[in-house]
Amino acid sequence: MEKSKRQQSTSSNNYPNQKRNKTEVTTDRLSTEIITDFEDLSNELIYEIFELLDFYHVYQAFYSLNTRFNNLITNSTLPIDINLSSISKSNFEQYNKDIILPNKHRIHSLHISSPCLYDHVSSPIRILSQFLHLKKLTLDNIESTYVESILPVLSSLPHLFSLSIDDVGYIQNETILHQHIFSLSALKFCQLSWKRCSHYNLKSFIIKESSPIEHLIINGTIFIDQFAWLLSYVPKLRRLHVNNVSHLIGHSEKTYSIILNNLTHVSLGLGLIHFDQFERMITDIFHSVRVLHILIRFAVDERYTNATQWQQLILSHMPNLRIFDIRHEHWPIHTTTTIFNNNDIHQVIFHVPIEQFRSPFWVERQWFFTQLYYEQQHSNRTIFHSTNPYRRKSYTLRGGLNEIMDPNTPTIHLKSVQDVQIQNEAELVNCKYFFPNVTTLTLENGFSNKYQSSAINLNRVLPLIHLTKLILDCRYLSVTNLIELLRFAPNIHTIKFNSLPRYKTDSKSIEENQTFQLVSSTNIITNVTFRRRYGLDKLKVLMALYPRVQNLTVHICAQDLKTAVQFILEKRKQNANKYLHSLCFIGGRKIWIKRINALISSEALLDDYMLKTVDNNLYLWC
Repeated sequence: MEKSKRQQSTSSNNYPNQKRNKTEVTTDRLSTEIITDFEDLSNELIYEIFELLDFYHVYQAFYSLNTRFNNLITNSTLPIDINLSSISKSNFEQYNKDIILPNKHRIHSLHISSPCLYDHVSSPIRILSQFLHLKKLTLDNIESTYVESILPVLSSLPHLFSLSIDDVGYIQNETILHQHIFSLSALKFCQLSWKRCSHYNLKSFIIKESSPIEHLIINGTIFIDQFAWLLSYVPKLRRLHVNNVSHLIGHSEKTYSIILNNLTHVSLGLGLIHFDQFERMITDIFHSVRVLHILIRFAVDERYTNATQWQQLILSHMPNLRIFDIRHEHWPIHTTTTIFNNNDIHQVIFHVPIEQFRSPFWVERQWFFTQLYYEQQHSNRTIFHSTNPYRRKSYTLRGGLNEIMDPNTPTIHLKSVQDVQIQNEAELVNCKYFFPNVTTLTLENGFSNKYQSSAINLNRVLPLIHLTKLILDCRYLSVTNLIELLRFAPNIHTIKFNSLPRYKTDSKSIEENQTFQLVSSTNIITNVTFRRRYGLDKLKVLMALYPRVQNLTVHICAQDLKTAVQFILEKRKQNANKYLHSLCFIGGRKIWIKRINALISSEALLDDYMLKTVDNNLYLWC
């Protein structure tokens, strides 16, 4: 936002010794208030305030304000956290010149997420070895070629203790990746995420010393025959999360007995792993585990819901276990049917002998479980899970679930849950749960226009004012209900459309609606994603609803490319969407780059920008 610069101060050295000027203001109630100007605060107090803010926002607000604040920013020895996850190309170049390059020795944290920024000639990753005091590095949406070039450089950063890499490409050599990461001498936290990886080439490697990593998160697939020996490189591990441990057909399993005495917290997603395979994993590795979270999907082995099997395994190999959190989702392969007089057909589905989990062994440990039946049109599902959420961060209100609950049961507050998915709006009516700290809400296909006030119903189970992210996967939600929802949730900054809301009236009438205009003028939504292909008319309506959008992702056909790009960039040029600086076309191809370049040049839509294709997406950064 444009701001008028205050008159430049001649010196900042006199401020600490000056007496703070205070102004007495008479209010309507004839009482007096003492008002202190921000500029009258001491340097020490201002620095404390700066530490609570994103440093880029500090730079935007104060760098050019006057000489004193410029000196406070540039002459300080305080550490700087650089977050480049949402910044325009021109702003980055100025920020890089004013702050990053002159203060490489002060930078303790660096976060990059724009695919185009990695290509920029002044990208920080090109001088990464000069950030000698860097402690935390987060690289999102990075291609594997950059990952391979950056990894050897990380060894020159002696203070790096936190590393997060989200790879959007295809990792050719996972062995080299792990070898470099496990060789980092100060690394304590590591999070690795990838879409595709060549696990067939994962081989053992040699490192000089064992890795100091204590917290490891792998958002990808690890095959069970590689699991134990990979952990053998991290003997100091305390917390482990792997979202998919799977079995590679044709590969023989190996037994590794490793000592991980510090490993107390484990969270695993299991896919196509038989119980005896999982049992060997527990026996070999998890001797000291105190907290165990397990999600089992697609596994048809019914021993996962056998109380005796679990009791023997826990007593023999996990004597320190105090939290046991399990979720087993079962799709029966072989089912029988029952036909009633009304010709309704019901499948007979897998049944967990729940009474086995009510023996003294389970009750004494306060471990309780329930079984839910999820009815679908063509197939049914059984969900067996722990009833105590144990600080679980996500929860799903499912439609078609048969769950027996005492109607006199008081409302249960699930304070740990931050992400709620609602599959059926009817579940809100008599819901016994309340989620006071939810920030992310997903509305799925069972959510529709059946109930007149969706926002009021939602407020019964979660405070909408706390929401920051909204995901819409409900094709029957109307634009009217969406606008009402956004009116009650003013703090949402990210919205994702997996399907677009419907509307019957013309777009002009919608945009002239008073509530639409109110929400448009007050919402702070900066990140918008349209996952499916839609007509330009719907895109126009929703773009008008989010005038402060900074990052826009759309899915369009090749024949609509010209009109869509022209509309979006003209709106930006006209200041209707003046904050937009990042545009992603899902399914975009390299041949589109030439067409977009020609359009931008002929219409003079942009002065300075970059185009790039990554993993079947086309990115425009301006």
